[in-house]
Amino acid sequence: MTKYILYVEGRSFFHSLDPRAKIAFVVCVFVWSSVFNHPLYTGTVLAAVLAMVLASGVASRLKMFWFGLVSLAVMSLVLWPLFRRGGETVLIQLAGVTFTQESVMYALAVAFRLVAMVLSGLLLLTTSRIEDLELALTKLGMPYSMAFGVSAVFRFIPAMVGDGLTILAAQRARGVNLVKGNVFSRMRNSAAVIVPLFITTMRRFGELPLAIESRGFVPTAKRSYLLDLRFRARDAAFTATVLFLAAFSVYLRLNGYGVVFPHVI
Repeated sequence: MTKYILYVEGRSFFHSLDPRAKIAFVVCVFVWSSVFNHPLYTGTVLAAVLAMVLASGVASRLKMFWFGLVSLAVMSLVLWPLFRRGGETVLIQLAGVTFTQESVMYALAVAFRLVAMVLSGLLLLTTSRIEDLELALTKLGMPYSMAFGVSAVFRFIPAMVGDGLTILAAQRARGVNLVKGNVFSRMRNSAAVIVPLFITTMRRFGELPLAIESRGFVPTAKRSYLLDLRFRARDAAFTATVLFLAAFSVYLRLNGYGVVFPHVI
């Protein structure tokens, strides 16, 4: 099961940062992406996140997510021009629906925004151990019981991926074909994977409380930690930089920069 763990050992700059600085970066990516709705600005945010992913050497571990990220971007490009009407530059009229340059630019900006947000979260998980993230959340003031719950979710995600791939391989060995056939046959055959995966996941969630209680877990008790985190000068400088850029992005938006539609997010 270890090959399905997201964390990748490395010595990159982002690996060496304190998890609290990485969390600040992810929060700032959400701010940068949300305040602008122009593709040039959100594309710059996405380019910065992609550069950080490549520099950290974790792109190969994220290959299982590339299809989902591309699908998310394509769906945004297809749907948003239909729902976000407006603009003056008409590109095409199809089946009574008018597509404007502004609506297409907004759709592209939203696509960049969503991919940047998801990719920044994946970057955090692939460059930080779950134990360090749990400790960072407690040091940021989150109650330990909540921090433990968040870390448990992060632990279950790669486990679910591993279970899904194992079940898929087992069903293929039994002759179940999830590729051929029409849409309805594919949906019917996919139940052979979805149902066992759901049962396996529910069994894991049922066993977790028993394992916790058997180890004498007391959420409100004062705890000591084997690990320790040190917020160094480099972490402080990085955090200050991204927070300044987040505040500057808000200032730009308030002054009318980086927008296609001024009155929407």
